[in-house]
Amino acid sequence: MMDDFLEQAQPRTIATLLITVVFLLCTIQVLYLLWPQIKQFRELSSSYQLLQQASSNGLGLDQQLQVTTEEVKKLSYQLHGDMSGLPDNQMESYIIGRLQKVSWASNVELASVVPGKGKQVQMFQETLFDVQINATYFNFFNWLKTINQELGYIVVKKFEIQSHGSQIESDPKLNISLTLVSYRIVRNV
Repeated sequence: MMDDFLEQAQPRTIATLLITVVFLLCTIQVLYLLWPQIKQFRELSSSYQLLQQASSNGLGLDQQLQVTTEEVKKLSYQLHGDMSGLPDNQMESYIIGRLQKVSWASNVELASVVPGKGKQVQMFQETLFDVQINATYFNFFNWLKTINQELGYIVVKKFEIQSHGSQIESDPKLNISLTLVSYRIVRNV
């Protein structure tokens, strides 16, 4: 059968077929033999460049670890505030104390704080704080801003604001009820 094909085929067809086979063999060799080597060379080259930059920084490994540790601490503080290292049984009293401190500093009257247990959301446990305060609008705004800075990631889940004074005043006294939620990672013991 192959002999019949070769006898009847024109030289141009045979040449095209041979060129195609050679091209396919070269392509397969490049894809399976050469390309993985090129990828590995690129990865090693980028690793080498990173190591070279690290050594040219002038910082030793200990210093780099210190810098990285400080960055992690800053990010943890941004996320959790001072609460990151607190045990669960001290967290409620800590938050209530911080709310009172911030209220005094912001000229806000902290009328009541009622802690409660929320639900578990994925790997986080909610801790609810039903808070009632009396303040002017601008003092309340400063209070919220300071709470965010002091306590890290606290969410206002719901709120209700009622005016206590007359509508004519430029900054009337407000009765504010809100629910603050703190989230902590559930640690399986």
